[in-house]
Amino acid sequence: RGDVTAVRTAVRVFVEPSGRRIEPFDDPPGEVLIGNRRLADWLDAAIREAGLTRVETLTPPCLVVPDTLFTTGGALRMFVDGAAGRDAVLVLKQTRVARNTVPIQPGVTEIETGWRFEAIRFVSGRDEAPVDVVVDPDEKLLDLPVANPYLGTEKLELSFPRHPLMTVHHWVHILWANQLYGSIELRSTPPWRMGLRLAWAALRALSLNKWKVLGKLNRIGKGCDIHPTAVVEGATLGDGVRIGPFARVLLSTLGDGAEVMPGAMVELSTVGERAVISEKCMIRFSVLYPEAVVSQYLMQQCVLGRRAVTTGGSFSIDLNFDHPIRVPLDGKLHSTGTKFLGSAFGHRCRVGTGFWMASGRMVPNDYFLVRHPDLVLSKLPPGLAELNPQAVDGRTLTPLGLPKPSGD
Repeated sequence: RGDVTAVRTAVRVFVEPSGRRIEPFDDPPGEVLIGNRRLADWLDAAIREAGLTRVETLTPPCLVVPDTLFTTGGALRMFVDGAAGRDAVLVLKQTRVARNTVPIQPGVTEIETGWRFEAIRFVSGRDEAPVDVVVDPDEKLLDLPVANPYLGTEKLELSFPRHPLMTVHHWVHILWANQLYGSIELRSTPPWRMGLRLAWAALRALSLNKWKVLGKLNRIGKGCDIHPTAVVEGATLGDGVRIGPFARVLLSTLGDGAEVMPGAMVELSTVGERAVISEKCMIRFSVLYPEAVVSQYLMQQCVLGRRAVTTGGSFSIDLNFDHPIRVPLDGKLHSTGTKFLGSAFGHRCRVGTGFWMASGRMVPNDYFLVRHPDLVLSKLPPGLAELNPQAVDGRTLTPLGLPKPSGD
């Protein structure tokens, strides 16, 4: 099996092309944005952190990972050390974060100890039967009580893994990865450093109130314009971000030049460069690519592509009461394992007013969706006041009332 120390210093890694295009964006996996950073850059950083040497051809002995992989260097190192030079396949330990993120991942099968990722393997060159090496994402759990009959549960189950691991094949994986990446930094910060940061925030807030302390934990870039009535809590803002009066940004990341207009709310979301959240709109648990514009009243669990636009009066349904939402991949429908999911809007697509989207749907790039013209009033005939009320019927008005009695 060889000496583990020798394996640590000699391991090569080959990133295997998947040929995958992520719908509805038609992007290769490496161009997917997680925390406003390309997946390819995340993978390169994980390889460097693990102390591995990337090679362009698969030459045993070698670690093989797909170009769809989102993880940390710590997870890669755990697998390599566990393989110890043997032929091996990675198994993600049975955990909450694994259960929540494995749906819709091809080549992932559940076994007794966890979920087996066939595409993540160590190749020794000796043509041996591979062993399973279990990798622990090292999660911390948090259960929040919720009085919410919509979700059919009394608690919201959260997981904060130090070493998340998933492959990105679908737009829901973009959503989930963006909801997990902050946990990497949080869990990697030494407790003493986190304690000092919290103490310093409390001192500057002159309070132990959690919201006031959270307001002192922001990272704010250069040249930001934040109105004094806006509330910014636990957020990371790039350069030149604008936040209008009475807006709120909570536990979110905003790229350079992003704008949150007056009264808008951004909660637990990732917003790309120069993206816009329009006045009095709310986005929650969502991802906006650069230059996207969201104007619908509420957007939850959605991904909005580059320069995509949703308008006021449009709405993305994000809840199924009875069954987990299913989404298509490779010609088949797959369960997401959740009843709470919005939709994905491709690059440059436009969604007009009054348009409702069912949960789990995806709008292809460059689509332009509007209400049927017969549902839009465009002709207003004169002389109908005596027959009020009027109803829209085929672009014009149809009287519903009876003539008023004479003398009134």
